[in-house]
Amino acid sequence: MRFLLVSLVLGFVCSAAHAALVVTPVSGSTLQVPSYFTGNGNGFAMGAFEITSSNGKGHVLESITLKATSGGAPVNGDDSTAFSEIGLFLDVNSNGLYDPSVDTRYGFPYTAYPADDASLTFAARLGIPSVNPQRFLIVAKLNGVVPPYLNAAFHTVVENVVGTGGPVVGVPTSVIPGVSPVNGSTSLRLEYSITGSAPSYDYAFRLVLDNHDGSWAAGQQWDGPIFGQATFENPGSTPFANWATNATSYPIGTFDATYWSGVGVAGSVYYAPVLIGPGFANYWEPTSVGDELTWWGTTDVFLIDGEMAWTAWRYGLGPTALGSSTLEPAHRVGDYLRVNPIAGSFVDVAPAATGTGSGFVIGVFDVISHTNSATLSSLTLAASGSGDDSTAFSDVRLFVDTNSNGAYDPGVDTQFGQTYSAYPADDGSLTFTDTLNFNPDETKRLLVVVKLNGSTLASYGQTFDTAVTAISATGNMHSGLPTATMPGIHIEAPTLTLSTSAGVTNVAADAQGPADIGVQAAEFLLANNAVGAASLDSITIAAAGSLFDHTGFSSVALFEDTNSNGAYDAADTLYAAATSAFPTDDGSLTFSQSISFAPGQSRLFLLVLKLSGSGQVGDDFWARVTVLGVSGGTETANVPGTLVECLNIDTAGTTPPPSTGSSNNDSGCSTGTHESFWLLALALACIPALRRRARA
Repeated sequence: MRFLLVSLVLGFVCSAAHAALVVTPVSGSTLQVPSYFTGNGNGFAMGAFEITSSNGKGHVLESITLKATSGGAPVNGDDSTAFSEIGLFLDVNSNGLYDPSVDTRYGFPYTAYPADDASLTFAARLGIPSVNPQRFLIVAKLNGVVPPYLNAAFHTVVENVVGTGGPVVGVPTSVIPGVSPVNGSTSLRLEYSITGSAPSYDYAFRLVLDNHDGSWAAGQQWDGPIFGQATFENPGSTPFANWATNATSYPIGTFDATYWSGVGVAGSVYYAPVLIGPGFANYWEPTSVGDELTWWGTTDVFLIDGEMAWTAWRYGLGPTALGSSTLEPAHRVGDYLRVNPIAGSFVDVAPAATGTGSGFVIGVFDVISHTNSATLSSLTLAASGSGDDSTAFSDVRLFVDTNSNGAYDPGVDTQFGQTYSAYPADDGSLTFTDTLNFNPDETKRLLVVVKLNGSTLASYGQTFDTAVTAISATGNMHSGLPTATMPGIHIEAPTLTLSTSAGVTNVAADAQGPADIGVQAAEFLLANNAVGAASLDSITIAAAGSLFDHTGFSSVALFEDTNSNGAYDAADTLYAAATSAFPTDDGSLTFSQSISFAPGQSRLFLLVLKLSGSGQVGDDFWARVTVLGVSGGTETANVPGTLVECLNIDTAGTTPPPSTGSSNNDSGCSTGTHESFWLLALALACIPALRRRARA
């Protein structure tokens, strides 16, 4: 009788409950940043949401569609012009923050939405295990083709989610708070130049109506400009604290004095000097494009391009009026050069690489002139990295990218300065002397070109980087030096690349596989590159899913597919010792055995399981390789591997698991009337629902 009642109840519950992907927006507040904000070039998080696999079921996510919205805000930002990038990232370390070096991208990014309040779909297959929710971060960069107006609203809705394994719940979501600019589009531009070789530095300012955003109309008036402000990223600092306006500057339009002012932005106050007139009631009213105000003075701080902000509000209208600016970037101009390293990543090369005899690029940087022409006469490079720069190279040179294609073209690009056979010491410096002329506002790209195969070959895994530390040129106060280190080359080592595959297999709770040899659950392919022999010492596999991994198995083993037929059979070789189960639910097992891979060799490893019978119908099992133990300079790629669904229990075991007979144990047998009463009550309560389902 008890068995009949339990079967009735479980049948109803299991048929009524469906595993689902549940989408939940993460609560937060609207982020306030400048209209040109890019998060230091990496992007910034403007909202988050979580996707959870409910009812202990794993799913495979296929795509996510985001829809832009103003969320009912009074100022609607244009999503097709304000952004330069929109993307989705997985919060890998689950800290709720966007970490560019840790979090991984989901799908491909977009430069903007196709239209205002439009949608974007990000597609990629991703396993969502039946464990913790997976958090997604909406990451953006502003500085689009048209700056948004002050207080324009940019919010997001998760419009749709596509996945396998069950329905999707919670879409479309409620509005996810996003971003709102703290500054608006303005038709004014503030420029400054610096002279002097030491504090106090001489600054000359020019506020010009250039109407670069097209918002100017005759009759518009502005308060006196606040200049020398800290940028948005540096609240609390006062770079122009000791500014002194040169008295010969006055009158500056209708302004005849300099005062001290503070502007509140996103909870911080930015203090800086401001031009004022008698009674604080003066304003500037330019009458045509090209009208300007100029003034000059001194301060002890040296600010390069991008380190100064300024504010000018429409007279009597405040910061929200069209044309008002708040923390707008000021632009350094004048007779100087700026050196800008080009971001990149390590390039893998062999220890004796020579670029087919002509050399190859190890670093790229731009030299930029500003409002005046200039002549560059020397450049100094400094080496860094783990390799020995005094012995690894046979040739180090500089080239001008003559055809501006971003690549080194032997016979086309022009050499700048001397040819060196190596650096004078490890992490040493080299100075290249030559003449390179610049027109005003011109950019020239230079390439650091090297050959390896020096007196002592570089070793596997070593790195070689470069930075520009000094230049000699006409003008003064050159900026951008020393540059950030330019990632150069990495000496390619034997590398084991992991590929994971699995097909969901429906099994009984006590499945033992054909001929009781086990069930093939997943395949892990390790492929060595052609550089050299690779050494594998261990493979660590992590479990996930609703099956209790500590008791759900009677055997967990890893076999090498010795006969290369892709399937587990008696001919395959056991890799390390098998074990009876995982140490804990969702735990990890490390299989240890040292084996060697020849250059170019691949080995397929098969995860083979026997189930104990304790699992329940509907339980699932997922797995992934989390660590490959290697030695001898061997490196790994694609580790941790992809989390894949392996097994789904669709049939109860033919032999139930052992029972203690306790009335308080769900797996035991009970004759207690108390338990039987509640089972009967539960069954009777389910009967009306079953009748309704039958009529439906």
